[in-house]
Amino acid sequence: MSSLADHIETAFDLSYLNFPPFPSTEIKSIGILGGGTAGYLAALALKKMHPQIKTSVIESSKIPVIGVGESTTTEIVPFLHRTLGIDPETFFREVEPTLKLGIRFDWGCPGDYHFNFNFFAGHQQESYYYEDSINNANWASVLMDNNKIPVVKDRDGSLISLLSSIPFSYHIDNKSLIRFLNKTVKQRSIPIIDAEVVNITLDQDNYVRSLETDDGQSLNFDLYIDCSGFRSKILGQTLKTEFLPFNSTLINNRALTFDLPNNGVIGTYTRCTTMDNGWCWTIPMRNENHHGYVHSTLYCDENTAVQEARKKFGHFENYKMIEFRSGRHKQAWNKNVFGLGNAYGFVEPLESTAIQTAVHSIMTLCKLMPNNFNDFSSIAVLNQEIGVTWDTFRWFLGIHYKYNQKLNTPYWQWCRDNTHIGDAQMIVDLFHQRPPLSASNLGTNSPFTSLEAMVFNSYSYDTLLYGQKVVKNPLKPKMSKEEYLKRTLSYQELTAQALTLKELFDGDHLFADGLLEQLFDDPDTWIVETEA
Repeated sequence: MSSLADHIETAFDLSYLNFPPFPSTEIKSIGILGGGTAGYLAALALKKMHPQIKTSVIESSKIPVIGVGESTTTEIVPFLHRTLGIDPETFFREVEPTLKLGIRFDWGCPGDYHFNFNFFAGHQQESYYYEDSINNANWASVLMDNNKIPVVKDRDGSLISLLSSIPFSYHIDNKSLIRFLNKTVKQRSIPIIDAEVVNITLDQDNYVRSLETDDGQSLNFDLYIDCSGFRSKILGQTLKTEFLPFNSTLINNRALTFDLPNNGVIGTYTRCTTMDNGWCWTIPMRNENHHGYVHSTLYCDENTAVQEARKKFGHFENYKMIEFRSGRHKQAWNKNVFGLGNAYGFVEPLESTAIQTAVHSIMTLCKLMPNNFNDFSSIAVLNQEIGVTWDTFRWFLGIHYKYNQKLNTPYWQWCRDNTHIGDAQMIVDLFHQRPPLSASNLGTNSPFTSLEAMVFNSYSYDTLLYGQKVVKNPLKPKMSKEEYLKRTLSYQELTAQALTLKELFDGDHLFADGLLEQLFDDPDTWIVETEA
């Protein structure tokens, strides 16, 4: 006979709610067209989350990768090391990333002005009110201005690492990352078929039947993931899925990429520099800096771009011109094809969203994997989730262009007068009424609750709008000036004792002093498993 305690235990037993995180599916095989970052990450994720599906990668060694420096957002760190289970030490030794605390924007106001966008919360309202700048809003920002990292040397010479408390992302050489991911895919027994797809056959319902290769193979899968880059060989070219351009918001369509020596200085941030006809990224690697002048051919030809970049950053001989278009396809999933990465869409390099959007799409696919091709509800939700996310990024990037007063060239005049920011206009309007958007008085009634799980949340909008000085008459904060200055003094004192990235790498502190192991073993680390 059951006891009262047994009945109570039964009444509160919720174990039946422990549903599997990734749904079962009748899909048995997936062919990923294209390796590269998006293709390899998708293959690794599917192997981990849907191991019952036989996944293969089809790529041609004849097709080169773009191979520029890659700036990322904070999602990449937990996704690689928690979700995919990639060993951090192996990754650091083979890929040699540098740490990114945020973005320095040479942006917003004329003259020698910049603002910092980092991944750590801070006192932006106070910094803006008392100093007309947000660059002392938190310790991470002060570290950026001094090119330091959150590893502090104590008086006895011992190191105190606070990397587990200050979110960061990676700067990665794209070729090194792809080489490492290729090796990892092979180690995890995911087939890679080295062949060039020359024809795609469809059945009577316009579903993909097979991929025909240059060596005579006919490759058949249930689901095809298109990672063919800007060519969008299946989703765009074959299925002719409607493309939605973003050119009323983002008019850039070229990037002039080149490398220059770093002269022994490894930066702790991506730098975005306003140029006459666009902007230029600086991505710091361990031995050089990677640059890319993102511009519009409506205002700038190749020779003009090269000359302006040389004048600004120094002489370089070798460069590549990368063409792109901003926009997305109407559907990520169409028939039995799922578009991923540049094959689905591209916003533009600003804010380093390329890998972030790929990770989001991969996790959304794994979480909402349709039961079969008649599971139209799952497919509709999947398309809606991915489409809305990309549109959100579009509007967020638009704010950068609409409010940048740094230069008064024809290009920037057009951007200020014509950039369409869509749904973000409501956010800007609310910011004018009750800044900061991230203030606690918004609480659970905040209209941005749905944004808080994303990188570009209400605090991110605050950063852009304060940083570009969109608000002219800031509200007086509750914190006194004395208390604010006391905090900034602590930031400066800590920064004076902090290491540079060069000191971190030259001293082998990540490995010899166990800082990397400590970072991932800390129970309170910010690096937790990625969720969709």
